Amino acid sequence: MKHQITFFLFLSIFSIEFIDDKTGNLSNNASHDLTDTIPQVCAYITPRDMETRHPFTTLLTNTFPDPNSFETYTGCHYQFFTKDEYPQIAVRLIKWSSKQEAANEFKQQVQSHFDHWGIEPERLRGIADSAYFGFNTEDTSLCDECGLVAIQGEYAMYISFKGQYEKIPRARKKESALKILQLMYDRMPGLTPPRVRIYQ
Repeated sequence: MKHQITFFLFLSIFSIEFIDDKTGNLSNNASHDLTDTIPQVCAYITPRDMETRHPFTTLLTNTFPDPNSFETYTGCHYQFFTKDEYPQIAVRLIKWSSKQEAANEFKQQVQSHFDHWGIEPERLRGIADSAYFGFNTEDTSLCDECGLVAIQGEYAMYISFKGQYEKIPRARKKESALKILQLMYDRMPGLTPPRVRIYQ
């Protein structure tokens, strides 16, 4: 299972593929169903929640669960498409078999970021056991495909952004990610929130 998750992460953590916007919408009435081990992201971060937390200049047009979800991985996609623009957010949750395995994956993600961009990601203190927000351009005030990685206990949370590269500064995407992360802490069973809330 570890190799399956690692391979999936390698392919998709910050690379949000453009998915056809005709994929079925998820209603606000989604049930809070659980698999055996993990809460379903779309059931806890609803379209209405995302409407007040996203950073984009366009409106939310579509929400749907990640079709690749399995027993220890779940994700949800939020699209803000127009005729000419395709901004989107993916919120993903993975439950590793242990805190140590989650911590090892975080270290690998940091190293991968450094190998790709030549700099370490921005470390964020006090919001999780380990967390960072990535860079993906030489101009560190902007980012196109970037996002938050946070490890809390055996859970790994990934909040990824794509689009509106020149319209939305990186800082605004990071602020949005922190608001979404706080909502995950507040609502999802099994996540242990940090001692200090991200937003009061």
